[in-house]
Amino acid sequence: MKIVSLDVHKDASQLYAVTEKGEVILEMKVPTEPQTLRTIIGGIPGPKRVVFEEGPLSGMLSDALTGVADEIVSCDPTLNALIARNENSNDKRDARSLATLARMEKLHPVFVPPEPYRTLRSLLVYDERVQRSITTTKNRIKALCRRCGIRYSGADVYRLANRDGVLAQITEPGLRWQMQSLCRQLDLLRRERIGAHRTKGKLSRKLPIVRLLDTAPGVGPMTAQTVAAWIVAPGRFKSRSAISSYAGLGLGQGWTNWKPVGRARASKRGQRQLKRMLFVAAAAALKGKNALARRYEARIRAGWEHSKAIRDIARTLLLTLCGMWKNRKEYDDERVIIPDLADS
Repeated sequence: MKIVSLDVHKDASQLYAVTEKGEVILEMKVPTEPQTLRTIIGGIPGPKRVVFEEGPLSGMLSDALTGVADEIVSCDPTLNALIARNENSNDKRDARSLATLARMEKLHPVFVPPEPYRTLRSLLVYDERVQRSITTTKNRIKALCRRCGIRYSGADVYRLANRDGVLAQITEPGLRWQMQSLCRQLDLLRRERIGAHRTKGKLSRKLPIVRLLDTAPGVGPMTAQTVAAWIVAPGRFKSRSAISSYAGLGLGQGWTNWKPVGRARASKRGQRQLKRMLFVAAAAALKGKNALARRYEARIRAGWEHSKAIRDIARTLLLTLCGMWKNRKEYDDERVIIPDLADS
């Protein structure tokens, strides 16, 4: 199989094509345009494996080259020391090094989600950033109220009905304008977040799995969308431990001289947004009468701390959702294992 390596940049990419024996077929600079890449790479005869480093354009390249290349590999650039630590790095050398690593089977592939999962991921991240901006704006409003000696109770200061009363207490014209500006920002951000939720809802209708995951206790549309967007395909994980580690719900263990050191601890790695939503869903599930709540109670009776028990529920919920996804079946309370006191 021929190997085509791409050192990708925004405007132009360096293309380097070789045979399995290392014979150079083609080396040139090409515009980073989908149709141009399809035409040039498609013109190389025989089976082809296209390799490039993971980056912002990986999704576009994967979509553009589907059907043209027999295999598309987006690799982790942080693990390519031959390129990252090369003092004489340039586009040509990087493309050649990438092809060499591919021939030696030394690349570390990165999963590139297909559409519409990529768009859903982007919307989830954008929605989270808008929410952070809303929180920041609210804090600035409260800070300005304190500076002006304005008393407020909870969220009353943000409400439109109370806005005129707050502004009337600010005598300094500059500070009054600042408060008005912050209120306009808050209103705009709220409208944008509503728009983000509507857009995500429309996109989720194209993914029936979101509605299926929504049947689990504690799981709402937001959690179902997050799990669907970041997991994409449960079968791509080699084991249940791999799924837990990806979501940041695995255990971290120190090693020295190939031996474990100290106690295993909660991992701080993994996809943070997915991890946070699973903890929120786990906490919501505990409020109902279901097997997850009974499992939590069994862990607490066995002497587990709350933080450890809720983490176990979040991990169990994730694995349950992946099982529902694989089997295409709705949530079944009887499939959740409730440990005995002796097992805990």
